Amino acid sequence: MPLDIAAPDTSKLNNHFILKEIIDHVYELGNDFPNVNLEELIHQLTQVNSHKCDPEVQLRGFLKVFQNTPMYREEYLKLDNTTKRQLHDFINGGSAANVVQEQSFALHPSPAAKHHFRFLDSLQKLFASTDNIHSLEKSLKAAKVPLIYENEARSELMEVYLNVPFVNWGQSVHNVPSITVVPTKVIGIQNVVLYAKEHKLRIRCSGYRHSWSPLFSEDGQILVSLLNLKQVTEIPDPTSLEPTPASEKNNELKSIELAPSTLQGLPEKRLVRVGVSVTNEEFRWWAVANNAWSLPMDVILVEVTIGGVNGPICHGAGRRHQTMSDLVRMIEYVDANGVHQQLSDPKLLKAAAGCFGLLGIVTHVTLELDAMTYAVLKPRKPDISLAIPPLSLNDIPVALQKDFTDKQYTDALADFEDRACNHYYSEWFWFTYQRTAWVNTWNNTTNSTGVVDYPSPGGVWMQWIEGWIGGIIASTEFFQALPGHWQAQLLATLGMAVLPPTVFEDPNPEIITYMPDALHFRRGIQNTRVRDMEFQIPLPAKAGTVDVPDFDSVRRAWWDVINLVYADPSCPMRLTLELRIMGGSDTLMAPQRGNDLGTASIEVLTVPDAVSDGEWQGFCQKVYEKWAGCSGAGDGVGANSRVRPHWAKEWVDLRMGGTDAKVYLRDVAYKDEIRMFKDVLAEIGQKQSWALGDLKERFSNATWDTIVFG
Repeated sequence: MPLDIAAPDTSKLNNHFILKEIIDHVYELGNDFPNVNLEELIHQLTQVNSHKCDPEVQLRGFLKVFQNTPMYREEYLKLDNTTKRQLHDFINGGSAANVVQEQSFALHPSPAAKHHFRFLDSLQKLFASTDNIHSLEKSLKAAKVPLIYENEARSELMEVYLNVPFVNWGQSVHNVPSITVVPTKVIGIQNVVLYAKEHKLRIRCSGYRHSWSPLFSEDGQILVSLLNLKQVTEIPDPTSLEPTPASEKNNELKSIELAPSTLQGLPEKRLVRVGVSVTNEEFRWWAVANNAWSLPMDVILVEVTIGGVNGPICHGAGRRHQTMSDLVRMIEYVDANGVHQQLSDPKLLKAAAGCFGLLGIVTHVTLELDAMTYAVLKPRKPDISLAIPPLSLNDIPVALQKDFTDKQYTDALADFEDRACNHYYSEWFWFTYQRTAWVNTWNNTTNSTGVVDYPSPGGVWMQWIEGWIGGIIASTEFFQALPGHWQAQLLATLGMAVLPPTVFEDPNPEIITYMPDALHFRRGIQNTRVRDMEFQIPLPAKAGTVDVPDFDSVRRAWWDVINLVYADPSCPMRLTLELRIMGGSDTLMAPQRGNDLGTASIEVLTVPDAVSDGEWQGFCQKVYEKWAGCSGAGDGVGANSRVRPHWAKEWVDLRMGGTDAKVYLRDVAYKDEIRMFKDVLAEIGQKQSWALGDLKERFSNATWDTIVFG
């Protein structure tokens, strides 16, 4: 039966009100969803609302709530026996630290996945055996599959599949490439390019498929998958739970090679050559195991490839840090003629290091590392009004208002600006309707005294399980029947539970951990699909100064989103508002380019159900217009052209400057950068015997045709 609740009064919408509303009314859904343990759900939410629940108890409770649903049972069948035993022991009271003592993880594909991969499995068995090369050639020819070799002796064949449907992780891009290949050798990629050239086909790459915008291959073209197809299409992903080799002997694209010496005159710097198929989790393991060198910053996600991070110019946090592409000191790629090339000229790298795959198929990047340091984590959960104080107290929605003194606001503002301006890493989270934020800003030290693995093995397991059950919950019919503000509260309850400090911990914890562990503090993100729009806002100078950043625009952008959330009771943003402060960039096509005083990288996230409900896109348009300072006409008119989207996130369906987003980025926001970008590419091509037209013909797609070649 339908819920007997009134439309939400936004003046009351905070975590305490919503929790009580759920506790009072969720039983009304009992007849419709008998497999959901509503008694356990009410118990857990009552404990949360009374501040009496620790993370393990709460996670255990959520598992109990949904363990009899069809979705849970289906996903449970994918797990190996060890993980099933771990879940059983945990649900029955075992601690996370104890259950992870038995470690072994191997996913069992779901029945649907088994059907999907049956043909792939039969081919993979043949691919794995060089003894069957002639049989394989015969079988592939019979199936009209192209023969693409991975060595000069023509004794190794690349995995090649026909007409395999492609869906990105965020489920915002769908197409059917005519050919999908999984290369492991440079010569294999060269042969793929030569095949494409002969058959007049285009090639695009994918890793874990975490871009939301249409940067991938297209119908009838060629997709190069840097990872095997099972790994990139199966959820949950075991990467965070099972260590894997940092390098694979038989896969040239999965290699990590440290330079023999430090950079001349820079003893704290060293280069590393990395294959583009190496994942962030593999590189994290390598860096922590060696405890000598580390990337100075990175994206949080571990289920992503080095190539996938570099291609669309991804970034980390901290005002002293630029983008990942700014760390590239050499790039190796196969060009439009099938020739393996390399570039290390700093001038050319400004285009080549962040080229979206338009230069060719990148095989390796050489990155500049820092000597290993250790992060001193001091996470906090302050009141939302004090985490990032608003420009005016009137900006605080009624439901979030509390009484604070002028001194408390003044001190909070000084604290925020210090963290944003000076901390090595700076990041803020707000889960929808919550009265508290999560602040994750920290500095580093060369002193390793007291260093620990973070999260602990039990903590990693809990984060992974949280992502796993979060994905299950969001996919259940029960969850999709809930009002948007209930969905947001359940996800916030689950998400905040495992973020320190928790209820029974020191409210001011200090954790010293390895730099890579701190950068990748969240594991198992892959297990819950989300939608995500992110923009980069330049920091201006404070009045009367030239080198002191003014954070008023950041505060305005932050509270603009919160007020938009409260203006729409359907709750399109059901996950988080996130802010990272970072530097600018020297990479030509980076959205942070020219932001000499720093950049506010700000994003909004939701669950797929908000997209299905038709609420997300309109909300994204409103958020963009607030951030870009538009006129309010609803068509992106009057936008600040320096406010630019993260290339890999959701932006393609927005209206910017009164026109299509791609046209606006080409003609306004990146007008000068695109000209310089193409000039540098043309200069490279002149030296390597190809032209811009060759790049368009071989490595572009409809998106880049409009933006770069239009």
